[in-house]
Amino acid sequence: MSASHEERRVQQLVQRLEARLHTTQVIAEVLMDNAALRDGDPGPYLNEYREGALLDAVIHLSRSSHEDFCQLVEMVKLPIGRRVL
Repeated sequence: MSASHEERRVQQLVQRLEARLHTTQVIAEVLMDNAALRDGDPGPYLNEYREGALLDAVIHLSRSSHEDFCQLVEMVKLPIGRRVL
C-alpha cells in the first residue's frame, strides 16, 4: 500500500470520527434539553420511544467511534500508554 493511499485512509478515518463525535455531542445536548423539560410546562418534546431511539443511536455512534479510534491508533502508531481494546 502506498504512503498516499495510507494517508488518504487515515484522513477519511479522522473525518468519519470527527463527524460521529459531533453528532453524538448534538444528540446528547438534545437529550439533556429534553430531560430539563420533563417536569415543566409544556413538558418534554421527545416521548419515551423517541428518547430511547436517540439513546440507541448514541450507543451505536459511540461504539463505532471507538472502533475507528482504535483503528486510527494502530494505523499511525500513536503511543497511548496502554493497549486499545
